[in-house]
Amino acid sequence: MGFFLVMRFIVIRCHIRVDNGKVLAFAANRRTCRARPHCPPVQGQALVLPLRNSLSFITRLFPSLLHPALPPEARDYRSPPSFTHVCEDIDTYYAQLRNSKGQALPKKLHSLIYTHRSLSYKQVWDVLKILDAADVDNPEASPGVVEIYTLKIVPKALAGKPDGWNREHLWPRSYGLVDRVSLSDLHNLRPSDINVNSSRGNKYYGECAFTSAKCLRPANKEAAIDTESDSKSWAPPRQVRGDIARALMYMAVCYGYHQPGGGSDLQLSDSPSIEKKEMGLLSTLLRWNKLDPPSREEKLRNDRICKFYQHNRNPFVDHPEYADLIWKLK
Repeated sequence: MGFFLVMRFIVIRCHIRVDNGKVLAFAANRRTCRARPHCPPVQGQALVLPLRNSLSFITRLFPSLLHPALPPEARDYRSPPSFTHVCEDIDTYYAQLRNSKGQALPKKLHSLIYTHRSLSYKQVWDVLKILDAADVDNPEASPGVVEIYTLKIVPKALAGKPDGWNREHLWPRSYGLVDRVSLSDLHNLRPSDINVNSSRGNKYYGECAFTSAKCLRPANKEAAIDTESDSKSWAPPRQVRGDIARALMYMAVCYGYHQPGGGSDLQLSDSPSIEKKEMGLLSTLLRWNKLDPPSREEKLRNDRICKFYQHNRNPFVDHPEYADLIWKLK
């Protein structure tokens, strides 16, 4: 295969050949090649380098050489970690937060996670097929995704179909999501059965009161058996209640000070209000965060959003204890 390098305004064509586990890189002419040492300046000479190191260099610059049809960066989900983005090194990522107390903590978290890469809402379809694949260790080969409220595995091919799944905003649009950045934030999006998603609508998260005569269990005939709902609240399966709580906490911190599109600041409250853009129920979410700690699947999802897509993290997945430090003080 071949590619062009543009360094110091000189265009050089380099040819790459893999031979017996080695990478051979040739220069097409005698011009100086600054991308050392992969493109030697002498015509006909080749520098033999270990395959692993060479391909690492090449694919960081030209990821489409190995994965032409797969956005965005690299797609070896099982490879050992190589830190390309700051968020991949968790200790370094949160280093500035050490000893932070009071309202300094959410403000620092906001500064840390707010600036991130934003995908288009259309791109989200394909990304969810990876992030929520049924086979978390081999997501591209997995034929299905796991729906958030049914916990059923459904074919990826049914994305957007009338009898399939759609993109569920855990923090509903009507509660203040006004621009592409917040609307397409992957930490807030999950695959959901279309009919079940319609039943949830924009209800806030909470459990039915013991005295409620209008509580539905399950919340929808297609939903998981341990879901419930009344006219205002919605309780997802217990298996993902902590996941959803931490996603909403992320949204409240990421977009709780300002939004790119100028929308209202997002807040969590025990008195949810569409007008005030306050989602809830806060006390219930804090409890769910403790009862359902981050699973391996949730942590992998967070890692992949960081490494391959938005290049930021959900701090409440890495540090669930931040929740009480922020909201128990209010």
